[in-house]
Parts: sequence; C-alpha cells; structure tokens
Amino acid sequence: MFSAPLSRRTLLGGALAGSALAMAGCSGPATSPTLPAATSTEVVGKTDLTVYAWTNGATIDANFKKSVEAFNKEFSGKFTAKINFLPYDQYWQKIQLQYASNQPFDIYYWDVQAYAHYKKGLLANVQAAVDATDMDDPAKYPVDLYTPWKFDGTSLYAIPENIQSLALFYNKSHFDKAGLAYPDATWTWDKVIEAATALTQKSGSKVTRWGLDIGDLGVWWGLQTLAWSAGTAFFDKPLEPTAFQMTDPRVIESMRFVQDLMWAKHVAPRPDERDANNQSGGFAGGIVSMMPGGTWNITSYQQMKDEWDMAPLPLYQGKSVMPYFLGGWVIPKQSAALSAAQAFATWRATTFQDQMAADHDWIPIQNAARSSAKMLDGMPSGFDAAMKALPSAQIGDLYHANSQKMLNEVFGPDLDDLFHNKATPDEVANKIQEGATALL
Repeated sequence: MFSAPLSRRTLLGGALAGSALAMAGCSGPATSPTLPAATSTEVVGKTDLTVYAWTNGATIDANFKKSVEAFNKEFSGKFTAKINFLPYDQYWQKIQLQYASNQPFDIYYWDVQAYAHYKKGLLANVQAAVDATDMDDPAKYPVDLYTPWKFDGTSLYAIPENIQSLALFYNKSHFDKAGLAYPDATWTWDKVIEAATALTQKSGSKVTRWGLDIGDLGVWWGLQTLAWSAGTAFFDKPLEPTAFQMTDPRVIESMRFVQDLMWAKHVAPRPDERDANNQSGGFAGGIVSMMPGGTWNITSYQQMKDEWDMAPLPLYQGKSVMPYFLGGWVIPKQSAALSAAQAFATWRATTFQDQMAADHDWIPIQNAARSSAKMLDGMPSGFDAAMKALPSAQIGDLYHANSQKMLNEVFGPDLDDLFHNKATPDEVANKIQEGATALL
C-alpha cells in the first residue's frame, strides 16, 4: 500500500492471500496449544529451524542472515537455523499452500494476513514463551502496545520484536536555504501548509520542487491519524470491529482536508504529479521538502544527498496521534520445530535487541535498545522525539476475517477516487461505509 521498498506494511498480496486460505479449506480448533516455556528443558519438534521472511532489500536481508548466524552461534549444540526469503507477492500464497498441505512453515514473519490464520485456529499460543522472558515487564517493554496481538483477549499469538510508526520527514537543506525554522512537536498542519508554500519552487508555471507531499496520508491508516486527532476513527475498534464510522462528520472532514491539500489548495502534488515526482526520487531525490511517512524509510533516506530530519506528526485540530505497527514472528501450532521457533523469536526480541538497534534496520521493541546510544547514533536528531509519542499511539491495523477484502476492494478504490478528485469526501465516506459494513 505504499511505495517504499522496505515497507513491511505493503499488502500487495493481501486479496490473493485471503482467497487462497479460503480455497485451501484450512480449519482448526478455536484455540491453539501453548508452547512449553522457554525455560523448559523439553524440546518439542526438530532442532533444525527454517525461518521465512519476505525480501526487504539487500541491507535488511543481509542483517537477517547475520542474525541467524549469531543465533546459531549462541545456540550451538541445541538449535540450528537457516533463513529463506520470498518476494512479498509470493510470500503469503506460499504460506497458504503450505498450510493446505499440512506442512506449515516452521516460523514466518508477521503481517496482518496472519490474523486470518489465527481465525482458522492455525497459530500457536506463544504467551508462555513471552512470560519466560522480561518482555512482560512494563519497565523494559511497551507491554500495553502488545494488546492488539492478544487476539483472544489474554494471550499473544505472535512474538513482537520491533515497532514502527509515522513521522514528518523534512529536508533540512531546503529549510536552511529558505531561512525557515525546522518542524517540531508544536507544528500544526496550518504551519506545515505555510512552510510548504514558501518551500515550493517553480520554473514558469511548472513546479520543480514541492514543499509538501501527502505521503502516507494517502493510505487509509495514515489518513485515519487525522480522524483520531479529531476524536473519532474509521471503525469502532481494530480487533473485530462491529461498526464502521466513515460517515462521522469528523472523518469526512479529515478526508476533505487531505483532498484539499492536492486540489483546492494545491500545496501538494496531485496523483499524476506524485507519480512524476516519484520517478525523480520524490523526497529522497530532493523533489519534495516535507512528507509524512513511515519510520521504515529511515534506512533508505540515509543515502540522501541532502541533509534531512524528522519530527512528530503535526497537530490536527489541536492534537497529534501517531499509529504504530508491530513486527515479529508467527509460529504455526503444527510447526515441525516448535521449541526452536520459540527460541529464535524470543531471542530476537530480547538478546538481539542491542544489535538490532546498531543495525538501524528495524526499530527495537525493547525500551532500552530503542533509546540506546547505538540506536540514536547516526539517526536523525528528531527520531527520539518522535518515539516519545509511542505511549499514546494507536495500532494502525484492522483485524477481521474479511479485512483484506475491506481494505483492498473497498477502501483502496474508493480512497483512490477521493485522491483523484473523482468523488467528494461525502460520497467516498458513504461508499466505504456501505461496502465495508457489508463485509462485517
């Protein structure tokens, strides 16, 4: 759903994944067995583990491989792991096929499609593994943010190891040349629009540099942050929603705000202009001065020619609410290497957190690692300030058996009409309300 190649939130295969699972006819008990605690001497399953993830580019893939080597060294004589990568658009299809043949992967990387696997009773309850570590210590981990992954209300069905969010990225070189102060936590969207107007450059009637791009406000979970700030949301709750709230006037106003940035105000490029900008590198290429985007972009922005930084999301109607997304590991209850899988996932979420911080590919879930000198060294100065908003963040996911249909077949095309100015916010809101509600 976004263009960044490092995005772990991309849902390219979402609809296919959901339909493949349905065709496979996978089923299982309402609850999954609990794994033995990590401190148990009992080893369940084989000791050679195959880890699966989708490819995230050369740097992150190489770091994944190095982490597997480190795991093998630490667990020498007990467990051995190897890692296989698949393209994202093949990843979920392959997972479904393995489930359908009753030969699930030993362990695989989480994305929202895995919730459908939980609904089919295919996932192991990993709460005992987490309980055997210090991951449930609120002084050391943001334990309240795990709640959305406790699908049954009490237990985790995936082991979190990293956390991502959104921030306002900005080109410091552009601000310096314009003599403008940098964005900070006090900035409102009105201030952003004012700065964007000053930063935009033209050659005749052609814009050669945009002061602002809507970035991830162009994705439903980015757009919803404005609704949150206004005191509402797109649906009543992220886990098994019972009602959509798209016709709430505050939701409609948030959609109008983003549409107006591109069309009525035209301080941000329209979709065809965005496409042209992206071909020239977009924010990373110095074509855009400010853009709300995911923290997963930090690694790629390290290669930028210009100096850049980040700030918390701007205030909308007096408030800023950031989304967060958990990354981690899913263990099928029929994994052939249950204990090894549990050991690998908990190790990456505990012992490996310092190295994850040093690698700068994922943002560690562990509080100390996330704020450590290793993490902050070489990071933009605004990173720490953006991360301080995590305690009040809200999960940017939707967990429902039909979530992929809702997002890909309803939200996707209807919001596309909004951004292309083919429909009014009221029309889009009513269409999404009707279409999504029908899938509840």
